[in-house]
Amino acid sequence: MKRLFKKVLAAAAVVAFPYFAQAQEYTIQQCVEFALKNNIALKINSLTVEGNQATLIQSKMARLPNLNAFANQGFNIGRNIDPFTNSFTTDPVRSNNFSLSTNITLFNGFRQVNTIKQNQITLEASQFDLEKAKNDLILDIINGYITIMFNRELLGVAKLQLSNTQEQLDRTMKLIEAGSLPEANKYNLISQKALDEQGVTNAENNVMLANLRLKQLLQIPDTQPFEIVMPQVGDPASNLLTMAAVDVYKIAEGSQPQIKSADKNIEGANLGLEIAKGNSYPTLTLNGSISAIYSSQNVERLINPDQSTWGTSTIGFLANDPRQLVSTVSPKFSVERRAFFNQLDQSRNQNFSLALNVPIFNRYQIKTAVANAKIQQERATLTSLNVRNQLRQIIEQAYTDARAANKNYDANKVRVDASEQALKVAEQRLSLGSGNATDYSVAKNNFNIAQSDLIRAKYNYILRIKVLDFYAGKPLEF
Repeated sequence: MKRLFKKVLAAAAVVAFPYFAQAQEYTIQQCVEFALKNNIALKINSLTVEGNQATLIQSKMARLPNLNAFANQGFNIGRNIDPFTNSFTTDPVRSNNFSLSTNITLFNGFRQVNTIKQNQITLEASQFDLEKAKNDLILDIINGYITIMFNRELLGVAKLQLSNTQEQLDRTMKLIEAGSLPEANKYNLISQKALDEQGVTNAENNVMLANLRLKQLLQIPDTQPFEIVMPQVGDPASNLLTMAAVDVYKIAEGSQPQIKSADKNIEGANLGLEIAKGNSYPTLTLNGSISAIYSSQNVERLINPDQSTWGTSTIGFLANDPRQLVSTVSPKFSVERRAFFNQLDQSRNQNFSLALNVPIFNRYQIKTAVANAKIQQERATLTSLNVRNQLRQIIEQAYTDARAANKNYDANKVRVDASEQALKVAEQRLSLGSGNATDYSVAKNNFNIAQSDLIRAKYNYILRIKVLDFYAGKPLEF
């Protein structure tokens, strides 16, 4: 039996080599590394992580006071109010307003603190979700890689079967020419050869399709040469199931990212409830601002020290003699616009205030938010239970399938041995002339089917074991 499988593996290598002579060969570890580095879906998931990282940073910065600057320049023509003197003027006025303002939240029902914690948990959950996506991709690659191995081994068997049929046909033709066998014996063998050639063609197509599926998982164009390294896989041992399903699940429950993500979502939902409750607390805010203005109409009058510039102006007349005017002497003034920065300094204004906002009635918005937060809390809890159930079912299914595949493999080994002995007897009888080609073809087909079923059971068993090893945290190797 072992000798037969060595011949099959050798034939598979011979068949595959010309077809993939120019292709780059990948081990399963290289396939995984390539996919994790280049997969577009994983890159999209990583952007979600980056977005959550930015949200966390912003929520931390929200605890700091803000600072905003304001500047304005205006031009007023015609009758208007001078913003500096607050008096009417008909002269053109150019004005500037400048201000700096800031505020900081002193207390808001611990919403800021809980929001930071929630955003941190959301970031960690998204990181675990990214790891889950990577694990799903790895499992798909394992499946695709083993499928190629399975189909290439089937191709080797098909080639070997065709070669054996050709050898039997050649012997039969010699016996017919020598008169030892009737000529009718060659037609069944010719038909068997055509059937074997069809089997080779189908096997080659299955290899190409399996290869294409793995290339698509790796997002490699079909036109790019690609092939896997075919590991030497002999008869799998019957004792590969070293751990019970429940033991594998215990390991997976503590290590698989989907479990950790679900638990983080519960923590986030709990904080969401606290944030919703925090809306019912008062909010205390400290505000501050500083401002200054400038006006082109802001001038000052300066007394001319030269008394010769003093002038006389009439201010009235005597009550008993209207002909006698009353005058006054006053100095003449020179008008000078106040400097820009002097005006800003003189008009500077500072303001500080504490604002307290107490929610009294807000049309049940807070109550509704709390109710929705409790629903999210319950949903997260149920989702966590569901994720655990799904993981447990996957492991239990893989374990059950592995046991069934193991039994199926052992049964098929007996079947292959028996059908191989039957084929040898049919070959001997056909060579001696005591048998016929029909009996040989029946024995040959039975042996071919048994071989294919054995290989299928073998790789099904290997695949299930690899899935269990993956969840048990064992290294990925053959």
